[in-house]
Amino acid sequence: MNAQPADILYDRSCAPAVLLFGDDAARRERLADRIILSGGRVTASEPIDTAADRLDGQAGARIVVDLREDGGAALDGLLMWLDAQAGRVGRLSTLILTPPGLIDVVTARIADIGVRILVDPEGGELEAALEDLLAPPPPLTSDSSREEEQRLSDEVGLIARRLPPSAQEAEPMVEGSATDARLVQAMLRLRRLRGQHFVPSLFADPAWDILLDLMGARLGRRSVSASSLCIAAAVPATTALRWIAHMTKQELLVRRPDPRDGRRVFIALSEQAAVVMHNYLAAARRIVAPAG
Repeated sequence: MNAQPADILYDRSCAPAVLLFGDDAARRERLADRIILSGGRVTASEPIDTAADRLDGQAGARIVVDLREDGGAALDGLLMWLDAQAGRVGRLSTLILTPPGLIDVVTARIADIGVRILVDPEGGELEAALEDLLAPPPPLTSDSSREEEQRLSDEVGLIARRLPPSAQEAEPMVEGSATDARLVQAMLRLRRLRGQHFVPSLFADPAWDILLDLMGARLGRRSVSASSLCIAAAVPATTALRWIAHMTKQELLVRRPDPRDGRRVFIALSEQAAVVMHNYLAAARRIVAPAG
């Protein structure tokens, strides 16, 4: 750990403590520096295979985990512990840094939004997440990163509140409609076409892309992994995972275990969300091909 910021005038021992785990010692050292510069103090920096012993009795700790490769059963156990802790703490408790190739492994064990998954973070993405991690509970400041997280939660909540209380209150769905499947595919192609003529970020709408992709998968009786859904969301994977987590919490999406791979989950529309998408497509058909 090299960082020794001279302009910090408070007692470093009062800074929030962070446990840091990762198998690359050089990366851990760089991460420790960034944690210190963000206002934290690293009380442990160790390989991932020692995490289980180090975390014993550490409920409520702030944790950063840097993953580079699949650790198998040991990694699964660590991820389940982190997810369970997040559910008890009630605030952001853990940051997991992962490469794209481990998205499905991580999301199979992490469901609570108190664990934030960062996929190869770039620019100020890690610093913003560290500020959230180190913030006192409840937040006493209103920096832009926490405002953005609240905005995302509010937007997803607004979508969820528009769902019918029960899927039985809407028209029965006719699953597998070839017309609806073609309509969804056309919508997705048209949305991708915009990116060829405009700056793609101008039209970023991950919630809608996620809903469309999952409706298309439902109509085609296909299963969708978290990593595949990140691609469909047409935003950086870290952003997509945050949307997926919030949409799952608000019961727009559901997680289903992969029956052939216990270390992976599929993401699907909830029944209520599927009803709304079905009704939307029925209305869209009447516009695209009006009767008469």
